Amino acid sequence: MSDDDVPVGALLGAAYQAVVHGQNMAAREAVELVRQLGFEKDGTAKPFRFAYQRTEATEDGPQVRTVHATVPLLSLVNPPAISIDKAAISMSLHLISQSTENGPAYTSASGSGVAAAEGAMPRLKGRIVHKSDKNATLTIESTLKQRDLLGSSRLSQLLDAAVSDRDSVWYQVLEQAEAFRTAAAAFIDAVARDGSTGTGVGVRQWLQQLWQLKESVTDAVSAYRDGLLEKIPELHQRWNTQCRKLSWIDRHTEPEEMAALRRAFIAAARHVWNALLPGKPVASFGPPTLDQLRDRFHTAVAALAAAPPGMGGLPERLRDLEGAVAQGCIAHTYKQPQAVTETLDRYNKTAADIRKMWSPSVQGPTSRAAQDAVAEAANEVWDALVRGTVPVDFRADSRMSSEEFDECTRSLTALDEPANQLRDLYDSPRNPLNEGITARERAQDAWDAAKEALQLGEQIPDNKMKEVNEKFKYFNSLIRQANWRVSHHPSIASRIPPAAWHPAARAYNKAARQFWTHLIDTETRPITEVADVKSSS
Repeated sequence: MSDDDVPVGALLGAAYQAVVHGQNMAAREAVELVRQLGFEKDGTAKPFRFAYQRTEATEDGPQVRTVHATVPLLSLVNPPAISIDKAAISMSLHLISQSTENGPAYTSASGSGVAAAEGAMPRLKGRIVHKSDKNATLTIESTLKQRDLLGSSRLSQLLDAAVSDRDSVWYQVLEQAEAFRTAAAAFIDAVARDGSTGTGVGVRQWLQQLWQLKESVTDAVSAYRDGLLEKIPELHQRWNTQCRKLSWIDRHTEPEEMAALRRAFIAAARHVWNALLPGKPVASFGPPTLDQLRDRFHTAVAALAAAPPGMGGLPERLRDLEGAVAQGCIAHTYKQPQAVTETLDRYNKTAADIRKMWSPSVQGPTSRAAQDAVAEAANEVWDALVRGTVPVDFRADSRMSSEEFDECTRSLTALDEPANQLRDLYDSPRNPLNEGITARERAQDAWDAAKEALQLGEQIPDNKMKEVNEKFKYFNSLIRQANWRVSHHPSIASRIPPAAWHPAARAYNKAARQFWTHLIDTETRPITEVADVKSSS
């Protein structure tokens, strides 16, 4: 038998074995590639690092942030990790010989010792047709599968997100910008027409500032489009600064149509700035709406009602004030001036009643601040309802609290000891330092003139206030006279020890300052202080 004569079974097995061996070699190559390319010497996976930029909305506006990412290198390469899904083999053979031999036709696959069945089994030998023969064939068809690159897919997702984030913000900005351009054109054109026809909005000379406001917004949109994000905060600040220059508009001379266009212009601009700089305050110009003024008054009233210490009956009276304001706003909306006047009368009557209720026990700093807020809000809302109207002030005439009243008494008493110390430093029947004692007496006279009214929580009467001012002038003149005598009479100064004088003088000045501050405005009318003396050496 020729060496080329091979059992047919061996020929078929060799073909299948070649397929399996091919997959085995591919697997070995994959393992080697993974070992060399995928891991460091210490066994950790080799990283692939990259960075990309994404746009994020922050309180300071759209910010470009550099994002650093790291993925295993093996997730981005394509190792030959193949698997054979299907293989089909066909070949052409020359049958060389055939025979039948007796032998076991079947043996247990499990090797359990089950007796083999006797039977005939064919034995075939053949050879592959020589390749020069046109009919010689050996065909192996196979289907291979390669695993997916999950890391590479994730990388694409990250980079796509970086682009889509910026696009989403840009489309939002662009949508708001289109609405702003429409509102700006309508408002500025109306202002220009009004100025040319002389119907009197009173803003013709400010037309250039309106153009500058418009350009601040449109320039900010262009800066975002061009990626010049650092310019946006500066343009936003320019808008806010320019708005503060446009507070000249008078609600009583601005037609309602023009006011509506102005409010639409500001609202559209605010939408653009909020898209570019989320959370940043956006200034406006012109008077607040009547609804805004009413809400401000409501907030101020609630704060006063909650301010300590409380006063019996005050919350109910404050609700009456609030109700009058609310009805006045409704009447104004429906153009009923007579009803507005009637609600103002009711407001004034309630305010006058509240004014009589105050006492020093509820005149603390917190209460006074809350009263001031309500009074300011009331003035603005009633001026909006009836031009030039100043409602009755519900606050107390005198705003000295019981604590301040007691402090004033204590500070007056505190003048006694340093005054006596100053006088005793120079023992003489004609002691020029007696002026300190006399000045203290004049302060007592002023307090006697004022405290009766203050104890009742009322304003110091004009005739008594005149007496207080006279006593204050006399007090200052006495201190000036004492200072002059000490400084111009060496014999007096030489007998005064500075170490004893200075502490007494400073204590006197402190007590005097604390006392007079409760009665007069010492910032515009300063107190004369006892001066230091120079050392005789």
